[in-house]
Amino acid sequence: MISLTYSLRPATLDDLPRCAAIVNDYVDETEWLPRVLSREETEALFNADLLTRRFVLVLEMDGQVGGYMSMDDAEARIIGLYLAPGFRCNGGGKALLNAAKARHPEGLTLTMFEPNLHARRFYEREGFEEVLEARNDNTEEGIAEVLMKWVTR
Repeated sequence: MISLTYSLRPATLDDLPRCAAIVNDYVDETEWLPRVLSREETEALFNADLLTRRFVLVLEMDGQVGGYMSMDDAEARIIGLYLAPGFRCNGGGKALLNAAKARHPEGLTLTMFEPNLHARRFYEREGFEEVLEARNDNTEEGIAEVLMKWVTR
């Protein structure tokens, strides 16, 4: 059983293989999400250059990286927020999202796949709203993508 004690910290190069594994495992476990990149191609995206282009924060529990968030600070955009199965629904995702909000109190955006109802409920609960005119039906995966926006009120 994993405790609810977690910490957030900037990712290091040593964390990136675990971050890639979290994404790969998510793709493999999600029936509606086709694999468009091999596991190896996904792993190759998690390289030293990522840490220079993005702000990457990891969620650590009991000495294990159980999730991460990647952001484009220039655009105030969350690129990815993923949690491993044993680390979901315990406040870690909210902590990562709150770190992003604190970093960009003027507002944030993110995109998510339309069928990801669990993520949609989570983001809506955290104050994000869909930007209807920004829907993208032409993704590489063939799945509609929606833009979500959070603005301080």
